[in-house]
Amino acid sequence: MKKMCYYWMLAAFVLLFGCSGSRTLKLHDWQELPKEQYTIPPYAKNLSGYKIALDPGHGGLAHLPGYKRGPTGKREPVMNLNVAQFLKEFLEKAGAHVVLTRTSDYFVSLQDRVDIAAEQECDFLVSLHHNADSKPETNYVSVYYHLHPDYSPLSMDLARNVYFELLSALRLPQVAEDGLLTDRMIYPAGFGLLRRATMPAILLETSFFSNPREEKRLMDWRYNRREAYAIFLGLAKWAAGGIPETELLAPTGIARDKQPEVVYGLRDGIVERGGRSDGRLLAYSESVSLKLDGKIVPASVDLRRKLLRFQPDSALTNGPHTVQVDLQNLFKNHNFPRIDTLIIASPVDSASFEVPTRILPADDAALLPVVFTLFDADSQPVWDGTEALLSASTGTISPEKLTLSNSRGRAYFRAASDTGETKIYLQADAHRDTLALRLIAPGTTWLLSGMVIDDSSDAGIADVQIKLDDSISTFTDHNGGFYLLDPPVGAHSLSFQCDGYTSEIRSVSIDSGKSEIVLSRLRANLGGLLHGESIVIDAALGGTEHGDPFEGISAAQANLQLAQALADTLRWAGVAPELVRQNDTTYTVDDRITTVNAVPSGWYLKLLYKKSTDDSVRVRITGYPGNLAGEAIAEAMKQTFQRYGKTRVTIELNTNVPEVLRTNKTALEVLIHCRQPDIFQRDLPALFDGIVRQKIAEKSGAVREKVGEN
Repeated sequence: MKKMCYYWMLAAFVLLFGCSGSRTLKLHDWQELPKEQYTIPPYAKNLSGYKIALDPGHGGLAHLPGYKRGPTGKREPVMNLNVAQFLKEFLEKAGAHVVLTRTSDYFVSLQDRVDIAAEQECDFLVSLHHNADSKPETNYVSVYYHLHPDYSPLSMDLARNVYFELLSALRLPQVAEDGLLTDRMIYPAGFGLLRRATMPAILLETSFFSNPREEKRLMDWRYNRREAYAIFLGLAKWAAGGIPETELLAPTGIARDKQPEVVYGLRDGIVERGGRSDGRLLAYSESVSLKLDGKIVPASVDLRRKLLRFQPDSALTNGPHTVQVDLQNLFKNHNFPRIDTLIIASPVDSASFEVPTRILPADDAALLPVVFTLFDADSQPVWDGTEALLSASTGTISPEKLTLSNSRGRAYFRAASDTGETKIYLQADAHRDTLALRLIAPGTTWLLSGMVIDDSSDAGIADVQIKLDDSISTFTDHNGGFYLLDPPVGAHSLSFQCDGYTSEIRSVSIDSGKSEIVLSRLRANLGGLLHGESIVIDAALGGTEHGDPFEGISAAQANLQLAQALADTLRWAGVAPELVRQNDTTYTVDDRITTVNAVPSGWYLKLLYKKSTDDSVRVRITGYPGNLAGEAIAEAMKQTFQRYGKTRVTIELNTNVPEVLRTNKTALEVLIHCRQPDIFQRDLPALFDGIVRQKIAEKSGAVREKVGEN
């Protein structure tokens, strides 16, 4: 009986524990990919309503040998586009609206990519890339943000969620200790795309196509879909956390008080969609901050009433101020960056007038510039948006209605033929003021005045130098107006000179009995083709770096002479050139890059001479691969250099020149191998003509990218 009982107990044990499976934990290899299983999770509904820009990196440029290719030649742009198309499908099934910056294998400039996203009013941008490294075993996930985490906290929220989903889905052999990376680790000014973006943006370098195994996987559409789904889940989990919002409630419109109370309404993004709370804002109170003109200032936060209040301790200056409120909800999500403009416009309380003279000839021709500045009750200049009305008791004044610039207004009074006192009346806000002038009989005082305008646009030209017989000189104001009081009587030559325009010299006869009004129309050089352009010119070497010796001159000196001559020629054409060095100074590569990156616009040109032992001239133009603007300039210069005998020109697209690689602009190095520099007969004309040739092609639409960079 006992034996029978034992068997029954053993059977029961087997039934209870043996049939239920082993409880031993079984671990799988990390690199073993999870089984494919795709669904749209319920929380993905929170993506509905968002407009998302997907940017498949690169595209086109298949003609460049080795450009963005893996070990067997597979192209990264194709991988990026495949992932983008799958990701678009997932997002749209969740209710999001998706904009692709490119839809097939063609080139799109960085600026155009950002413009597409901005014009479509996308909420944020995700740029899809895959990485490369000189070590074939390298393979890990990285997500890049611009500059620093505080630059765009919401971008960091996106990056964090997407990063961990990619880690989980792709099971790459390496996991970086710093998977979220600043783009400044690659370029000092960051990635061109992230720098240009006007919305939250991240750039994914999901895996390394330089890894042979990964290259093969990246050409498998199933693997592309796996990657896309991971990004989708990351975005869905970000949206599931709710996105806080802020709203400026007061002041509404222009603030007349220089210490206004600023009130913001706060929303956590959770309660608004049906989430539960005890009535308080579901946010971390210490995360709520207010920035005034970019600086954090103390503000009071009422989580119950969901309000933020701020009042300046002292009077703010008249004019626009930026106000931004940031907060983080309990899911650690930040609000979309919203910068409001607070305009302080204290009422006008007084005015001051500036005129060259208050005594004018009553000759119906005297033209007097009238400049006035408006102040508030604190004697501070008023807001530039202030409107002023002008009128005259006799004669005419133009314009009669104007808006201030730098708190100042400028009009032109033309005297009548009646002698006596005349008044100019000014009204701004509730303030009224008067400028009294005296008109006297002609012959005692007289004026030479007028306007200088662009021959094609009729716009006034500022800073034109005007000389009377090369002795008396003045400059036009920002409207193109000029004025000379009591110039010498008789026949004179009057010259007009300005960078970018053909100078004019005309004869003028000055009579003490009659003021003279002159209208000069200047013709833009090259038809204004290069007006408004900016080029940073870098004369290589300098200081302790002399370079190769030529007859009577070092390479460093020749580089500088060529740079200065090119800058002078470009000024003639209306370009605003910037010289990295203007004398024999030592500049490190880092110094040069810092200087170039500080220039707000334009492109970069490095000039370098090297000694050749024969009479042939070899010109090597180096640009960054994939930069169409740089390629176009290089091709144009190649054509112009080749006009000269015994000259061979090659174009190289690589990252071997540090300045070309690390500047935040389209960048070229022009290296001239020659027996002796020929600055004015060969090198300057070739460079300048190349710049002109490229600009003509760009204007005609032959060049698609205006400015490109890394």
